[in-house]
Amino acid sequence: MSLPDITTLATFVAVVDHGGFSRAAERLDTTAGAVSRRIAALERHLGLRLINRTTRQLNLTEAGEHYYRDVSAILQALSEAEDRVSHLSEAPSGELRVAAPLSFGVRALAPLLPDFHARYPALHLLLDLDDRMVDIVAAGADLALRIGPLTDSSLVARRIARFERVFCAAPAYLDRRGRPRTPAELRDHACLRYSNLGVREEWTLHRREDPGTTQTLEVTGPLCANNGDLLRHAAIAGMGICTLPRFIVAEDLDSGALECVLGDWRAPPLMLSAVWPSRRFVPAKVRVFVDYLVAHLGDAGESAARGGDA
Repeated sequence: MSLPDITTLATFVAVVDHGGFSRAAERLDTTAGAVSRRIAALERHLGLRLINRTTRQLNLTEAGEHYYRDVSAILQALSEAEDRVSHLSEAPSGELRVAAPLSFGVRALAPLLPDFHARYPALHLLLDLDDRMVDIVAAGADLALRIGPLTDSSLVARRIARFERVFCAAPAYLDRRGRPRTPAELRDHACLRYSNLGVREEWTLHRREDPGTTQTLEVTGPLCANNGDLLRHAAIAGMGICTLPRFIVAEDLDSGALECVLGDWRAPPLMLSAVWPSRRFVPAKVRVFVDYLVAHLGDAGESAARGGDA
């Protein structure tokens, strides 16, 4: 009996991972009809139904669950074998799917891509810029770049850099509402919050020269959003005070469009980490990309990404 080809097996796994034929087709760059035909052919070959189809959802049969686990392990082993060969040749190739926050991707990551491509021309990057916390397995990503606390213990994580945050607002707003000198005065101001760091309406601050001295206070304001550049535009327009990574507002601080406040106080820095699914062998394409980011954004390269020290 002939074995199913790799394309058919990969299609089956994609249908399960993405929860449907249409989403699997998008991931595989084919049509939903082609996906359906491959699954039907696979089920005829095995003489078993793998997926129960309804108008709203797909569910694996018991046989499908066993087959999915085994086929996933086979495909991962094949991928690792290719990665080892690529590693030995020191020329990673193929597609590298990366999920990253939108503002970070545009402002800090984009300037690094031409040099990275020059070093690894056979490696093709597929970037998904989104401020949502992407499920990298469901999204089919090889790794994700995340800013802030990590909560998924099933992923491997490597810290890349930390980004300083500053409190700032438009001079016109500060002329109108006053310049806060102490954290407690923020209670009397319109505060623009970044929602991805938590649902509670509070800010934590520490003294610049004494990080052990902290204050946490509740703040209110007219806007809460999950994108730093949107908050930046709102602050420039005079809506209130924001706390953002310096790499987002560095040019505005230099031009005077925004002004730093609470000069003796800082928000806790944001950690940038790379995360990827746990596996025994780290793919060469993931390794070289993360190493590159560490070299250019971590330690010596950190001040460039932040736009300089305060």
